Amino acid sequence: MNTAFELTEIKELNNEELSIVSGGTFTPNTYGKETYHLVGISTRYNFFDKDEFKIMGKSITVDEANDIVQIARNMHSIINGGYQGANQIGYNEPRFIVAFNSQIYPKYGIKWDGVQGSDF
Repeated sequence: MNTAFELTEIKELNNEELSIVSGGTFTPNTYGKETYHLVGISTRYNFFDKDEFKIMGKSITVDEANDIVQIARNMHSIINGGYQGANQIGYNEPRFIVAFNSQIYPKYGIKWDGVQGSDF
């Protein structure tokens, strides 16, 4: 039997090479789309390509997006320590935005304007 090509060498890809050729994933992201959007991160979920994330027009990696969400959650918890229900400061309130920006600006050079993210 004659084939069009013969496999003569098997090459195993390292993690960096795999991340270039492997695109989307069948496993979900760490947070739901609504959570990313809540803190100003816009999302584009792709099937074959990597999912994309942006905040204030700046492209960020999934790890950076997850870190920003975690920072927001930590800030929300600290600001609202001991408060319940309607007494809590929301993500879109000026006091939260100032505190949140004080954490993400030194690390990412981003100042969030309080506008939620969306699909792009």
